[in-house]
Amino acid sequence: MGTSTLSRFQRGALAQLVSEGHHTYQDMADALGVAKSTIHYELNRV
Repeated sequence: MGTSTLSRFQRGALAQLVSEGHHTYQDMADALGVAKSTIHYELNRV
């Protein structure tokens, strides 16, 4: 039960990711950049 539900969810997420293509990748890259700068800021504060 759990495995088939998960794989169906994963296929849906993957299909959405592929259909949105570069825009989704850019959003992920932007989010990663924000996370990295936030972590860098926190480390410098210590």
